[in-house]
Amino acid sequence: MAFFAYARSRARLARALLLPAAAALFLAGCGEESPVAPPPPLPPLSRVVIALGADTLVAGDTLAVGESVQFSATVYDTGNAVVATSVTWTSSNNGVFTVNGAGRVTGAGEGGALLVARAGDRRDTVALLVLPAAGGWFVQTSNSSRALNGVHFAADGRTGVAVGDAGEVLRTTDAGATWTRVPSNTVFNLHAVRFTTASEAWAAGNNGTLLRTTNAGATWSVVASGTSDALHGLWFATRDTGWAVGAHGTVLRTFDRGASWQKLNPTAATLRSVAFAGTRYGWAVGDNGTIVGTTDRGLTWTVVSPAVTGLALRAVARPSYLSAFAVGAAGAAPRTVDVAGAPQWELRNAGASNGLRGAWFLDATQGWAVGENGTGIVLRTADAGLTWTPQAAPTGTPLNAVFFLDALRGWAVGDNGRILHTGSGGAP
Repeated sequence: MAFFAYARSRARLARALLLPAAAALFLAGCGEESPVAPPPPLPPLSRVVIALGADTLVAGDTLAVGESVQFSATVYDTGNAVVATSVTWTSSNNGVFTVNGAGRVTGAGEGGALLVARAGDRRDTVALLVLPAAGGWFVQTSNSSRALNGVHFAADGRTGVAVGDAGEVLRTTDAGATWTRVPSNTVFNLHAVRFTTASEAWAAGNNGTLLRTTNAGATWSVVASGTSDALHGLWFATRDTGWAVGAHGTVLRTFDRGASWQKLNPTAATLRSVAFAGTRYGWAVGDNGTIVGTTDRGLTWTVVSPAVTGLALRAVARPSYLSAFAVGAAGAAPRTVDVAGAPQWELRNAGASNGLRGAWFLDATQGWAVGENGTGIVLRTADAGLTWTPQAAPTGTPLNAVFFLDALRGWAVGDNGRILHTGSGGAP
């Protein structure tokens, strides 16, 4: 027992000796390191300015998918002196472009997004547009073999819908890099589609079919139109105010976001297309060269007489009160001219061998028309329809509709599920 008591006493003594020594070593070690100074506070900042680096040949606000561009940012204090501090870089949509910590941007997918550089409580933003790497028109895979008759995109340039025969509705959220078939709740042929907001769009087709989506085309519901006439053309000036035209000269109008539609028949001829400048001034065109116009939101319509042509007209665009353009069979391409402050139609032609089915104008001078002349064709005018120039279109099937978001980005659709796209205005 005495041995065990002695052992316990030695253990207590060892602990008593080791603990102060360990504490002394710890304190000595800490004393050998310099204390870490906190970073100096930033002076009051006035602004951050993004600039384009010098390693790129492209414009500062555009780049191609897969291309990288170096940006820099300068930080200023309230005295306008440059402040040496770190900058945080972010992209508002990594699906469009990514950016690393040094400000190097890489295009990921077509569309627009914001580049943000932040320092302290200040930031700068630059809007960047990412375009396809390929020039000219090129094919996008639709995974459909049905005729596509209409196409339209929301303002973001990434969300779009194409519609066609047998109730076909295709949707994209990446500018057409991928297209997905979505249920439409109809089997009738669809001829036209229009977005009214980023999330709302309408489609029109046979048997008086009107469809509406409120989730950017993911799902569609049938809306009562009050007619069984085939609807071929559709236009919305605002979310509240829209028109549809079709067989037997039918014109439908709504002023309450499509909750109700009123019908008129200003002509017996089938109307194929309708377009408005604002909410008051509209034209509709159709078979036998029929053109009807309104100056009162579609409450009344007047038939243009005498007709400028007897050829069927398939599409109309009205970029302004005075400027309008139509296209149709045998290259018919009538346009309006200013006569004493009022629009008057005159006949032009874009080539007698060209059967034109769709048209889109950005303004009073620049537009595109699509159709067929044995193969699919795309024509462009830059002089208000005086002359039309063909663009190379990789399709052997007719094209039925075309839409341009701006001077660079456009889509055309046609038979056999054909979808073409350009990010260069169609130029190679």
